[in-house]
Amino acid sequence: MTEWRASTWGKEISLEYGKGLRGYGDTSGEVPVYGTNGPVGWTDEPLAPGPGVILGRKGAYRGVHFSRKPFFVIDTAYYVVPRTELDMRWLYYAMIYHKLGEIDDGSPIPSTTRSAVYPRELEVPDIGEQRAIAAVLGSLDDKIELNQQMNETLEAMAGAIFKSWFVDFDPVHAKAGANDTGLSLDLAALFPSRFGENGLPESWEYAPIIDLAIWDNGAAYKNMHFSDVSDALPVVKIAELKAGITGQTKRTNTDLGERYRIKDRELLFSWSGNPETSIDAFVWVGGEAWLNQHIFAVRENGRRDKAYLYSALRYLKPEFTRIAGNKQTTGLGHVTKGDMKKILLPEPSPAILEAFDAIVTPVFDRFVVAKEQSQTLASLRDLVLPKLMSGNICIDDAENLIGEAGCDKLCRS
Repeated sequence: MTEWRASTWGKEISLEYGKGLRGYGDTSGEVPVYGTNGPVGWTDEPLAPGPGVILGRKGAYRGVHFSRKPFFVIDTAYYVVPRTELDMRWLYYAMIYHKLGEIDDGSPIPSTTRSAVYPRELEVPDIGEQRAIAAVLGSLDDKIELNQQMNETLEAMAGAIFKSWFVDFDPVHAKAGANDTGLSLDLAALFPSRFGENGLPESWEYAPIIDLAIWDNGAAYKNMHFSDVSDALPVVKIAELKAGITGQTKRTNTDLGERYRIKDRELLFSWSGNPETSIDAFVWVGGEAWLNQHIFAVRENGRRDKAYLYSALRYLKPEFTRIAGNKQTTGLGHVTKGDMKKILLPEPSPAILEAFDAIVTPVFDRFVVAKEQSQTLASLRDLVLPKLMSGNICIDDAENLIGEAGCDKLCRS
């Protein structure tokens, strides 16, 4: 291990302001647009070359983000320009390690300022060691990213079947027109060949989504409940649904009822918050925890299986966003059980639901396994990162830790 040089952030980097940009959420360009919490859309012209690092500037959650390719940054974040020879991916991990995204200047709107960042001290290894550290940590993040890409594909596959069968009614239209359904003969035979007066396939009815599952709202965990004792479980809020459990996560050993205890593979629905970014369905893989209010644990009641419920909630996201947006105050909105009584889904025959589950559940299970793998990889990364970035262990030791945890195989798979 080479000797590391003492420095300050102001000597190593310049934090450059992002720029205002309109319409990035509605465009389909190839350049990612970053805000204070990460990617927020697309545009056609980059503001900075890749690879690059983005630091959130304003807002309650100000993250550090890495982009391999040229990118754009809006005016709620900075992009980083090195002043010395720095590996950009090592720089990304160094900024995470030094918690630059958690610096707060004390203003009414939480902000990270240059004057607060630049004087802070750090130690910098030579460029060769920077690249080696970045390669070790990057191998874990690269596998996490591949899992995410695979899960996007798996989710799209399940969503396409859901939409074809239960929204567009493609098999019914095909049979009504004496056309090939694209399904096996046995599967095609399950679908009717005409529509009823209600506009649904013959013999199908509507069912409110509220009736298709048990919707257990989280508990109102407050400051009086939080604890730092060793057996305290994390309290899952919307922030944990997005970022997982972090050092900022509150914990408690206060049991307000078993209905609020969640475990891996539970389906959760965040029904309150920013309509665009917080109203959504999630599969929890963060271990045993307590569920905070504003999130439903969506539990099966015999009407629908988990794969169907997840597909339905993801399909209905635009509708949930619209409902929450019509009610929002100070940027927040919500979807109530009353709203969900009005959201209707087709009620097909039990045989069609069984067929859907037989096809989509294996896809959903692969999706969950990939999420669990990513959680394991992220936990190991979070363990190794501070050890590497502080110089407490060398590259070989870090690689040995990864191998002992079995994650070297995950990274290669």
